[in-house]
Amino acid sequence: MEAVIAVLADVGVAGLTHRLVARRSGASLAATTYYFESKQDMIAEASEALLRNDLADLARLAEQEPGVGAAAFRRFVARVAANGVGEHRARTLAWCEIVLDAARHPDAYGLTRTWYERRLRVWSQIARAYEAPYPAIAARFGSDITLGALFHALGLGLSPETLWATLGGKVAAADLFPPSAAQAAVADAPPLSAKAAATRERILEAAIGLLAARGAAAVNYRSVALEAGLTPGAPAYYFSSSKALLGEAQVLLFSRSKARYREVMSSAFNGLDLSMMVELTAVIFQSEATEFGPLNLAAYAIWLQAAREPELRPLVQEALADLYRAWSRILLTVGAVNHGAEPLLVQYLFVGAQIWAMTAGVTPNDLVNIRWRLRDDLTALAEGRHWIQSA
Repeated sequence: MEAVIAVLADVGVAGLTHRLVARRSGASLAATTYYFESKQDMIAEASEALLRNDLADLARLAEQEPGVGAAAFRRFVARVAANGVGEHRARTLAWCEIVLDAARHPDAYGLTRTWYERRLRVWSQIARAYEAPYPAIAARFGSDITLGALFHALGLGLSPETLWATLGGKVAAADLFPPSAAQAAVADAPPLSAKAAATRERILEAAIGLLAARGAAAVNYRSVALEAGLTPGAPAYYFSSSKALLGEAQVLLFSRSKARYREVMSSAFNGLDLSMMVELTAVIFQSEATEFGPLNLAAYAIWLQAAREPELRPLVQEALADLYRAWSRILLTVGAVNHGAEPLLVQYLFVGAQIWAMTAGVTPNDLVNIRWRLRDDLTALAEGRHWIQSA
């Protein structure tokens, strides 16, 4: 099982095989197939093992971080996230891979909901022990914002100290988005004929489809050509490597996401106030978690791959830096509090809640409840009275 988790962290769900697990564990291939009949069996048991470890770590960390009140609970949340990209980084990567994979299998929604419910019970117990305000609500927020923060931190390659700072309200944008990232871009391609441009776009769409359906490890020249219905050499003609293909897919996915955000926000930007901003964000959340869920799965798969392949990181940094600047402008427009960390906290919460919604097969009633929670939390953050902003 330790080898299964290590392989998931190294190559993701798409790259997981009995042969790799046997090699990593030092066991025979016959032994791995004896204990785990299929790949899904390995993933199911790995998810249970990781969940047990996570719940035990939460309880242990609560004992190590004494105190009561909102500030103490905020420190606990920051420590959970920092540990996730520090000493438990490999386990976090494996868990994030399993979480995204769960979103691809509607028949697993029941299991995923059970995971979240078990995790939330422990979070709620800890929130009550810390005497956090409205402990059940604080527990959900802590769980969601930690998940969103971990996905961001893995994609950006943040250190535990930097992630701690973002959740502690002390952050400099330069620490997250170095100037080199703002200059990173996909190399300009030579002009293409209409037919060649259409083929290139077809290859990119095939890559995005594979990202959404199977994850970044599934994207290679051969699989993309098969998905696109092209000759095996076609992707290599248009893209210098699989990493270059993933990089351009990231750029395309982000540009489309930004266009969707802009379309909704610009409809009311001139008269935008806090209540309208909160409502529009809730509207965007619902569509991104449902209608555009597969596209977001594809983007998050690239973030996880950037944790393994630093060459992809500048493009992820540039996309998230752009998003940070956009949220900063929006908060400024509506007269909201913005000490530097607020745009990040909003995005962490948005992504964490969205991933839960995509992976747990939420019902219409769930979506209503999530939207209400999102409205309350966004309003409190914008007004500077949220417990996570406590000293």
